[in-house]
Amino acid sequence: MTTPPTHRAGRRAGRRKTEVLQAAVRVLAERGAEGTRFQDVSAASGVPVSTLQYYFGSREDLLIAAFRHASETETAFLHDELAQVPDPWDRLVRIIDTVLQGVRPEAPESGRVWIESWRYGMRDEEMRQDVLRDYEAWRTLISDAIRAGLDTGAFAGGDPEADAIVILSLLDGIGLPTAIGDPAVSPERARELMLSTLTRLLQPSQ
Repeated sequence: MTTPPTHRAGRRAGRRKTEVLQAAVRVLAERGAEGTRFQDVSAASGVPVSTLQYYFGSREDLLIAAFRHASETETAFLHDELAQVPDPWDRLVRIIDTVLQGVRPEAPESGRVWIESWRYGMRDEEMRQDVLRDYEAWRTLISDAIRAGLDTGAFAGGDPEADAIVILSLLDGIGLPTAIGDPAVSPERARELMLSTLTRLLQPSQ
């Protein structure tokens, strides 16, 4: 009897673990960190609890892995997408739209999981460090776009590092009432306010 190559089995296991993490992210978005159990992820993924325990060890490790998967997947996708957008202003608009679309009340995952990561990170040091790394990655995307605009003359004003902190903080702040459906802060109104703030900060030439 021929034994299948081990590298193929490894790829299959890797794909399966990725599918488990995707299912865990969906459960996190729906139930929150406190309500996410091995049994819930097992039901969502079709993978036995025993296999989940083998993959992750503890429920806390599963949660951190799911948070990390969600963040890294979104950041990598956005980084690749922004690389195809030459105009610095359009890049910043794309970042704003990505965040605000994610926190719409009807959005399935990303915004809710991001909010959950803050809550969990306040009580778990490993998760806190992950959230801080995520913030640094988002600030870098923003500051790179601002710096490109200043270098090309597309922006008449702006401080890349300081403005990146302000813009991301404003996105977080306006994202929370948007996520819970505050009638005073609709997604459309949030976008309008963010773009007017960008205009005042950066003074785009267009």
